[in-house]
Amino acid sequence: MTQETGTPPSVSSRYPSLVIITGLSGAGKSTTMRVFEDLGYYCLDNLPPALIHEVHTLYARGITGTKGLAIVSDVRSGVLFDDFQNVLHSLQEDGVNCTIVYLDCNVDILVNRYREVRRSHPLESRYPIREAIAREQERLEPILARASCVIDTSRIDVKTLRELILREVIGVEESRVTALRMTSFGFKYGSPTDADFIFDVRFLPNPYYLPQLRHLTGEDDEVYAYVMSSEKAGVFFDRMVALLDVAVASSVQVGQFSVNVAIGCTGGRHRSVAFVRRLCEFYSAAGRSVTRSHRDLSREL
Repeated sequence: MTQETGTPPSVSSRYPSLVIITGLSGAGKSTTMRVFEDLGYYCLDNLPPALIHEVHTLYARGITGTKGLAIVSDVRSGVLFDDFQNVLHSLQEDGVNCTIVYLDCNVDILVNRYREVRRSHPLESRYPIREAIAREQERLEPILARASCVIDTSRIDVKTLRELILREVIGVEESRVTALRMTSFGFKYGSPTDADFIFDVRFLPNPYYLPQLRHLTGEDDEVYAYVMSSEKAGVFFDRMVALLDVAVASSVQVGQFSVNVAIGCTGGRHRSVAFVRRLCEFYSAAGRSVTRSHRDLSREL
């Protein structure tokens, strides 16, 4: 199997490499972290501030294949949280660009949330709930002043929170953030079980029956030109793109940040490979994150 991955710089360069999520307890920090996890971030929850710099150094050394590092740090760290300001200064001195996402919320709504979930505020063992929130606000006030983005979750749902993070923190519209994964395969070896969409291109003329093309693949220009020169291929491609555009535009709204598309022909070497190549070229040119793989390309004829 061969695989090629490409994320256009115009999209990937917008993702901050280090995101610190903080703010009031009960305001949605865990939900925010899950959004970054879905976006492809390496996420850590409830990390004392003193460890943030060290963890970022370790991350930068060896963790690959992720958009960045997202850390939740808040008053659950107790007295260790008092190091937050010093840590931010240390990161700045080392040239680490840090994005601070601060989650805020109305006090009355926070009190109701704690009543509904029947959980305790981190400071509630020492103070009544409203005083606990007030003391937490006091400790967080200097950090609030330094926040890169403040999101008030008092009257928004998870979908709106996700939209705000994408727009205000990442800087992209939600319809542009979905990663597309294109896979070619041969029906004779079975259909992929993880595909969101499966398209069948066996109705197109088969290069296998041309001796000069049989031992080539859809990645070779000769086969690619032969497959895509068919009038049926052009019509099918246009309709496929129209369908995918509708589906992809709606995927993030339901919390899906990647769409797996499988294109099948008989053996998975010619027509399906050519179509995956064409789709990847099209969506890459449109500035989308797209990955291609050919499941059955290495199989013997």
